[in-house]
Amino acid sequence: MDVQATKLELIEMLLRTKEESVLKKIKELLETISLSDSELTEADYRIFDQRREKHLSGHSSSFSWEEVKEEARKSVK
Repeated sequence: MDVQATKLELIEMLLRTKEESVLKKIKELLETISLSDSELTEADYRIFDQRREKHLSGHSSSFSWEEVKEEARKSVK
């Protein structure tokens, strides 16, 4: 499937559409898709906050980039 050709075909169809209700539905659909793909939920933010607090309070481990690379090398051997 040629994505660019499909986009052009859809644009042409949109330009020919005279029904405002159709355009509204398409707009809602595209907004819903883009929101669901990129937005974090409140639960996501809570998890991030909890992990950040654990890190800042010293209750979780963190490693430097050098330590991470060294551990990765060790696990391959």
